Amino acid sequence: MKMGIRSRLLSGSAAVFAAGALVLAASPAQATSASGSWGIPGGNKISVNAWHCGFYVNACDWKASTKMSGSKPTKAKWIQNRAELAAHGVSVSIKISKNPEATLTMKSKSMGEVRWKNTKAKISDTHGQMRPSKSTVYVSTKSCGSAQVTSKIKVSEKCVYAGAA
Repeated sequence: MKMGIRSRLLSGSAAVFAAGALVLAASPAQATSASGSWGIPGGNKISVNAWHCGFYVNACDWKASTKMSGSKPTKAKWIQNRAELAAHGVSVSIKISKNPEATLTMKSKSMGEVRWKNTKAKISDTHGQMRPSKSTVYVSTKSCGSAQVTSKIKVSEKCVYAGAA
C-alpha cells in the first residue's frame, strides 16, 4: 500500500510522540530541588535545602532541612526549618502531611507552612507529602532556616526556593 507524504509525516510524528510518552512513563521522575549555604561567625556553616518530586499523579513527596556543620560549637542552642508548600494555578488547593514533631499551619487553601524548631541539635528536618488538586499547574517548596548557635551568635532566616520561576 502506497502512503502519501502527509500520511507518512503524520504516522512518523505519532510514533515519535508515543516513544516520548513511553520514555517519560518508564523513567524515574526527576526531583526539583534547591540548596544554599552561608558561613557564620566562628567558622561554622548553615545549609538550607528544599526538595520535592518532579512529577506526580495524585501526591508528591517533599523534604526540607536546615543543617549546621562545623565544630565551634557542634550543636546549636536551637535550629529551625520553616517550609512553605504551595500549589500554583487558578482555584487550586493542597493537602499536606508532615513529620509528627513539626507543626502545620495552612496559610490559604493553596499554601501551608510546616515548621520545626529542634533544640541542642545541628539539624532540623521536615518532610511529608503534598496532595494538590487536579487543576494544579505546579507545586513549590520554599525552605527557610534560622538558628541560635550560641548566646551571642544568631542566624537570621535564610531561604531557598524549589519550583517554577
